[in-house]
Amino acid sequence: MFDAWAATYDRRIEAGTAPVSFEGYEQVLAEVVARAQVTAGMRVLDLGIGTGNMAALFLDGGCVVWGVDISAQMLARAQEKLPRLHVVQADLLADDWFGVLNQRFDRIVSSYVLHDLDLSQKMRLLARLAEGHLATNGWMVIADVAYPDRAARARAQGHWGRLWGEGEHYWAADETIAACQAIALHCTYRQVSTCAGVFVIRASGP
Repeated sequence: MFDAWAATYDRRIEAGTAPVSFEGYEQVLAEVVARAQVTAGMRVLDLGIGTGNMAALFLDGGCVVWGVDISAQMLARAQEKLPRLHVVQADLLADDWFGVLNQRFDRIVSSYVLHDLDLSQKMRLLARLAEGHLATNGWMVIADVAYPDRAARARAQGHWGRLWGEGEHYWAADETIAACQAIALHCTYRQVSTCAGVFVIRASGP
């Protein structure tokens, strides 16, 4: 599916014909960059990099960017646009790609990807990244289809009806913050559009 989207993904975003959940797309990406607070030379890992739209913003800021994506076509498109990009083709739920990176990152970011994982899968991924791939004093910034709480998410699902992504695990900030606390991660959230927001996740102090 993602390989099939690669050729038209950017055009759909620019034309405003992407799914309803992409409302405020540029503002959401800008919020990720603002929350990341990067400086030139920082190492950034982009999870589910797609065609590289968010990675481009970090490269423009002088960062060294690595991207992970399951789609070879998405990665090819990203590298065509961004020759300085480092890429790894992998399923985020697989174990084999963690060893390929073999380094720590000042920031780990993601946009419109992790709703494919249920809450427990999200937490396992975030915990593993925080423990093994986040640099000291680094943090993660995650943008996705999200709502302030479970009640707001339920209302949105009722509103969108058949347009609501079947099998998707859209975020609710209240349950996410609680789940992060349970695995020693500190999480804050900001709603950016009616259907998307940005999480900042850090390892809790001792």
